[in-house]
Amino acid sequence: MECAEHESVEIDTALWLNSDHHLVLNSEIDGRDILRANFRKGALRLQATSYVGVIPLNDRVIVRVKPRVPIANLTRMVIETGHDVLALSTFREYSSRGTADDWAMDIFADALLDYLDELLDAGMMRSYERCEDEGHFPHGRIDFTQTMQRFAARGVPNKAAYSWFERTVDIPANRCIKAAMEVVHAYLTKSKAKPRRGDRAKIARLAGQLLAFEEVGEDTGYRFLDDPVVLGLTPLPDPRAYYRSALDLSVVILRGAGISLDLGGTGVRLSSLLIDTNKLFENFVRISLAKHAARQNWPVEVLDGNAEGRVDLYDVPDPLPSPLGTPLKALASLDPGKAQPDIVVRGLDRNFRLIAEVKNTVHGKNSKAEDVLPDRDEVEQAVTYALRYGLNFALLIHPWIKGKKGLVYVGRVRSVDVYDYRLDLSKDEGTDEALADMALTVAGLAGLPAGQPPISA
Repeated sequence: MECAEHESVEIDTALWLNSDHHLVLNSEIDGRDILRANFRKGALRLQATSYVGVIPLNDRVIVRVKPRVPIANLTRMVIETGHDVLALSTFREYSSRGTADDWAMDIFADALLDYLDELLDAGMMRSYERCEDEGHFPHGRIDFTQTMQRFAARGVPNKAAYSWFERTVDIPANRCIKAAMEVVHAYLTKSKAKPRRGDRAKIARLAGQLLAFEEVGEDTGYRFLDDPVVLGLTPLPDPRAYYRSALDLSVVILRGAGISLDLGGTGVRLSSLLIDTNKLFENFVRISLAKHAARQNWPVEVLDGNAEGRVDLYDVPDPLPSPLGTPLKALASLDPGKAQPDIVVRGLDRNFRLIAEVKNTVHGKNSKAEDVLPDRDEVEQAVTYALRYGLNFALLIHPWIKGKKGLVYVGRVRSVDVYDYRLDLSKDEGTDEALADMALTVAGLAGLPAGQPPISA
């Protein structure tokens, strides 16, 4: 079943109840705000949240949730933000794309370790290799032609040429997997600016698995990548079908390829990775602005208002107001609350230049008009923050869906002008230009020397 974020799908009763009328649901999604359930006329309706990806409801039902706004390159957004993904034990197919960076290698390492546990538990694949020798104590099959030519014709009656077959693990498939293991080991043991928690445990686990491949030879030329079994051109024997996932992943690792998070890919089988697009969009916009500010040497800091950029929402005046004749104690003296815009642009002089609320919503998607007002609750929040930060304007940032792209003037709420920026991420090749346009617009609103007008102007 397929739906977009925040849309609903209806699930037939037979697919989520067993014969004893007990719920059959995946424990991995239990307690997580991934799918929300309600009933309508006896049918189970599941509403997706902001997580996109392949979500297994149980062994019978898989829900594929796609982004509700046009996003051309989820993978780029995840990589550039370092956004965490939620990995489920259920597997799905991905396409390889680009080159493998640290984010992809972390995923590859975890997946390969799991595949190797399964492989070693089921047993390594072997083949029979023909061996030849000659001597006084033959075994296997005697080669009469060679024996006659080499020994009998020379009057040596007590020696023979013979051959036999030995089972060996030194085959192209195992050489491919071992080479991938060594690449992952080198990645995990290299010095990193920010060592990841758990790498030591992974290295120890991988070292134990490498011991099982001790009899497998090395092929530094990677000639095994021409083997039809390794490439999937020749099917594996049915009892060894579990090798396929490890081989496909090993080939991707050895070729240095990354993966695409878009739905519908094929080529490599990994854990289903779920992405919270609300947080992803917010982080991508903020980090992109921070990078542009650093490149252009803007005299400002681009801060996360949920962390270092937040301020107290309420002040406690002195003297306190006395509308009934007696000063009223302020609740804010105990808890001043927090003003937490998604983006805060603060000058080096500590003065605030701009606040922005980043909303991954689809306002106006189903309206007949090309351009509609932002949701009122979003505007109210942004205006409140603008007043608290001492600004006479507020900025909303949405993903573009239709209508005008770039900066839109919404109107004025008393003393606060409201702007809405519609960021177009629908085309991969236009993303850099769209981000540069947004940065120049932010610079203009914040009173910074932009250098050139924004493209949308």
